[in-house]
Amino acid sequence: MEARDSGSKIRPLPVDDIDGAVPQRTPIEPNRRWAPLVVIVAGALAFGVIARGLSTGGSEPVGADATTTPPTTVADEPTTTTTTLPPPPPLLRDMLPVAGDRLHLVALTSTAKVGHWDADLAFPSYQTSVSQPESASYNADGSSVAIGSGVGGDLLVIDRWPSNPAYIWDATSGVWHDTDASLFAWTENDVETQSTVVRVADITGDTLGGVGALSEFQIPEVDHRLRAWGDWGFATTSGPTTYGFDPDGIPTRTVDGVFFDAATDGLLLLADPSQGGIMPFLLNPDGSRTELPSLDIGGSDFRITADGEWVLATTVQADGHTSIVARTVRSRSTRISSIEETARIVDLTWGDRLIVLQGSDSNDLVFKNWNTGAEYRVGIDDPIAAVFIPDEFRPGE
Repeated sequence: MEARDSGSKIRPLPVDDIDGAVPQRTPIEPNRRWAPLVVIVAGALAFGVIARGLSTGGSEPVGADATTTPPTTVADEPTTTTTTLPPPPPLLRDMLPVAGDRLHLVALTSTAKVGHWDADLAFPSYQTSVSQPESASYNADGSSVAIGSGVGGDLLVIDRWPSNPAYIWDATSGVWHDTDASLFAWTENDVETQSTVVRVADITGDTLGGVGALSEFQIPEVDHRLRAWGDWGFATTSGPTTYGFDPDGIPTRTVDGVFFDAATDGLLLLADPSQGGIMPFLLNPDGSRTELPSLDIGGSDFRITADGEWVLATTVQADGHTSIVARTVRSRSTRISSIEETARIVDLTWGDRLIVLQGSDSNDLVFKNWNTGAEYRVGIDDPIAAVFIPDEFRPGE
């Protein structure tokens, strides 16, 4: 059937004929399509700019009432300054939570600075007591401190808060009783008899007129240094030799050994001087010797806990960290820990559970629980000689 349109006949063609009959047109590239228009617009804009420049003289406004507004610049915009304050220094409570309410400490610089550090403060509070200090130690309850000085010869100053200090002149050494906080012993040289005098005093009474000795005894030869004493007796050193005496001053033991520490039962911690003082051993009250083979590691310093159960050794390693090895006296059970810098031992505190070291690089006081490995760092500026956490402020760790 044929279709009709205005009297014309339309004959459908095959698809192949349509494809062959339609000419292929070359597409116009987009850029070329719009190029004439871009040229026209650009020309118009350029002409407008030139015309405006001619009519305005290039810079002045047209007419007396014409004005121009300069573009806004960064300098014209209001500026604000934000000041970031440094964080406040940490409080002692944050750095050393086991300190409770305060920490007692002594710093030895050109003068001995004795004081305390309250837990709610960021810095310690000192009072300057003694010039040219050489040593410092706390008594058994931390209520008093003894400071050795070289001012005008040998001098020991016993500082008791808040009373005035007591002075002991010509003392060559001095040590607190290991359990009785009221007793102090010191040595003096007797040139006439060429002997060393050991004297004991109670420092809790009135000492404004001087410190009177309760008892004394003499040791042949001068320059014995008192190193420890208690109900068990006295330990002194002269050169590389350590001596033991009973409470009446009767000699009980003598051995060549570098003294490091003593327990409250009279057990002495020494090191073999022939090995450079790095091989520790124990000198028992009966004069016998106990070797410590698991601690013969070339340690640089040693301590023994007051109960005589544990011996601690510190060693500075080649990479700069300080290792801490604790060994039981009764067996070879050990605890090993370390801190990441070279450090020296300051003291044992908090019931001997914490060994206190001071870093040589950071100057931090590092309180290390040698049994659990817990570590507390306290930032400080001064070299510290003695620390003490009061017994009444010992919370559970």
